[in-house]
Amino acid sequence: MMKLMRQLTKHIIWIVVVAFVGTIVFAWGMQFTGGKKKTGVIATINGKDIQLQAFQYFYTQNLEGAREQYGEVTEQMVKVIRDNTWDNLIYQTLLQQEIKKRNIKVTGKELYDFLKRFPPPELKKSEIFLTDGEFDSLKYVQALADPRIPWGQLEAMIRPQLEITKLQEQIIGLVRVSDEEVKREYILENEKVKVKYIFISPDEFEAGDIEIKDQDIQEYYQSHQDDFKLEQRAQLAYIRFDKKPSDEDDQKAKAELLEIKELLAEEEDFGDLALEYSQDPGSAEEFGDLGWFGKGEMVKPFEDVAFTLNEGEVSDPVKTNFGWHLIKVLEKKKEISIDQEKGKQKVHASHILIKVIPSEETIEKIRFKAEGFAEEAKELGFEEKAEEDFLKVGLTSIFSKDSFIQPLLGVNEDAKKFANEFKVGKISDVYETEKAFFVFQLKQKLPSGIQSLEEVKEKVKALLFKEKRDDLAFLDAQKIFKEMKSKKSFEKVASGFERNISQTEEFSRNTYLAEVGNSPEFKGAAFALTEKDQISPPVRTDRGTYILKLLSKKETDEEAFLAVKDSLANQLFIQRQNDVFLQWYAQLKESAKIKDYRSEYWRETIY
Repeated sequence: MMKLMRQLTKHIIWIVVVAFVGTIVFAWGMQFTGGKKKTGVIATINGKDIQLQAFQYFYTQNLEGAREQYGEVTEQMVKVIRDNTWDNLIYQTLLQQEIKKRNIKVTGKELYDFLKRFPPPELKKSEIFLTDGEFDSLKYVQALADPRIPWGQLEAMIRPQLEITKLQEQIIGLVRVSDEEVKREYILENEKVKVKYIFISPDEFEAGDIEIKDQDIQEYYQSHQDDFKLEQRAQLAYIRFDKKPSDEDDQKAKAELLEIKELLAEEEDFGDLALEYSQDPGSAEEFGDLGWFGKGEMVKPFEDVAFTLNEGEVSDPVKTNFGWHLIKVLEKKKEISIDQEKGKQKVHASHILIKVIPSEETIEKIRFKAEGFAEEAKELGFEEKAEEDFLKVGLTSIFSKDSFIQPLLGVNEDAKKFANEFKVGKISDVYETEKAFFVFQLKQKLPSGIQSLEEVKEKVKALLFKEKRDDLAFLDAQKIFKEMKSKKSFEKVASGFERNISQTEEFSRNTYLAEVGNSPEFKGAAFALTEKDQISPPVRTDRGTYILKLLSKKETDEEAFLAVKDSLANQLFIQRQNDVFLQWYAQLKESAKIKDYRSEYWRETIY
């Protein structure tokens, strides 16, 4: 019995060490602030400090998990992992604060019932609870009732999980799904129609047929003021320091290729070496084989060498914009076509590619150069320092908080944050992306307000043109529909007006129609038709005007509905619960006071 006790205690301690260490670090990482921001604090959430070490623990765990799953982890993946770790830390902290606020407790009975129903996977695999190789629930339940076993450690690990579950139950506890909602969802998916239609496009009407008066522009501008509101905008000057490989990096790649060639002299197989060393993912797994190619199909330096080699011959290192190559010609031939007197030469070759990439030392030199520029520019002036160093100053587009900044691919959000937090003339520290380092200067800030009529005149004119074209398309459709009502022939009238007829497949209200788009007006008109060959009045949409003819309508089947009612109700219930909880959490986060100190630690590592 004592042996069993020792073994079981060992298992429980192991589960706690593996699963509870995060909770320990998390709880330890949350300390009350004393007013000033403390050293090593990554965030303050509703008055509580979150220690950098707590964040770093979770971040490291997530990063290692990604490496195990994907192998290589790119810089962009690192940013995503770091952001996800941050979001999860905020989530866990806010939930724990809400649990305390609501005084949510987990009883001993609830813990016991949970452990009884859901044995930890590690214990289910333990020999202690196996009978004939299978988990024996009776042995497990008997052990749960034994007061000599330190279940308290495991319960302390599970308690926070159950507290969160009880919180979630409180939030979603009032969620209900009525029979009417289930039936409506079933109808949305299963009631189907098929229609013919003609489409009158606004683009058919030339601008010359439309007159836009200055008074029209003025009236539209005055009645649509909200459409011309602008948020605060900004513009940045920037210097880009590209992460280009140095001459040393180039020679290092070439030297590596020469070492590989020496292995060929030792009778190593070219294909095996390509499989092991080549950095061309497209051909390495094919033992370097590139197949047959003619002139003009490869980059010029590559093909210039390939076509001079004899069969079986291996080249010296060849430099292209992809890197350094060893080329081996496997076969050569001439293809003669009917309209050619001379044959076209083709080559079957393999290659080994070593890419020229900047080394860590090179990247550090570029970083040092960027940092030096940033520091000296703060003393001398941004443009003055750029001119002194013969560096090109770029200008971004004028941007708002919701717009994309040309051409700052990779640092959009960081540039917006910099522009929002500082005054005009401020020079930034260094920001890093996968391909380059950046230094910014805030050139201008434009206040929020309504654009002047002069600024938006051409835009208003274009909108009025579209509106009037839409009107003309609708008027044309009305003429066609009037003719159809009198002659009661969809096809003949369409032909008389030289209009093409299109036809949909059978579709439901939830189906996306590629040829029409997800137009609620089109679908509403289609499902409003009740009798075969019934024709709809003109339907105005964002794309233009349609006239529809019903070909078939498939009503829902009551027996089929009853057969799936329960499962559909459960799907809707779960979806509604998720929606309610996510909305509640979004509001909780919105109202929380969160101070973000990440930039203090990753100022130079923002991707």
